[in-house]
Amino acid sequence: MSATKTEWYKDQFLISTSQDLLQIDVITKAFNADYMYWTKGMPEDRMKKMLSKSLCFGVYILPESSSDIAGRGSLTQIGLGRLVTDESSFAYLTDVFIIPEHQANGLGRWLLECINETLDSWPDLRRAMLFTKGEPCIKFYKKTMEMAILEPGANGLVIMHKDGHGSPYKEV
Repeated sequence: MSATKTEWYKDQFLISTSQDLLQIDVITKAFNADYMYWTKGMPEDRMKKMLSKSLCFGVYILPESSSDIAGRGSLTQIGLGRLVTDESSFAYLTDVFIIPEHQANGLGRWLLECINETLDSWPDLRRAMLFTKGEPCIKFYKKTMEMAILEPGANGLVIMHKDGHGSPYKEV
C-alpha cells in the first residue's frame, strides 16, 4: 500500500496535513467567529490536544518568495478541515472552514476534494461521517464528497449522540 498524500498545491495555496504548520491563534479566532456556529474556542492547551488527536488539513497562502516556501517561513493559515479518525476504517469530518475573505473562490471545494482523496486511499474505510445543516451544505457535501444522508433506521442503523459540556447546542 502506498503512503497517503500529505500536501496539495494549487496556485498560491497549500493544503497540508502537517501538525507543525497549524496556527492555533487562527483556528481559535475562527472557532469563536459567528460563521462557525457549531463550535466555540477553547483554551490553547486543549485546542492543541484536540488538533493533535486529529488528522488536520490546513489551508495556507504560500509566501511569494521561493526561499520562504522552501523554509515554510511565512505561511498564512486561512482554513481547516479536521478528521477525527483511526486513519484506516472510520473518519468523522468536522470543523471545516475557510475564513470569509477567502471564501467563494473554490478553496472549500478543493479542501474537501483533498480530504476525499485521502479517504478514498484507505482500503479498509468503513464509513466517513459528518454533521451539517441546510440544503446548500447538504448539496455541497453530496457533490464534493459523495456524502449521502443516512436516514434513521437505514441498514438498521440509527445515529445517537450526547451533547457534552463544550457543545454549543447543549440545553442550559
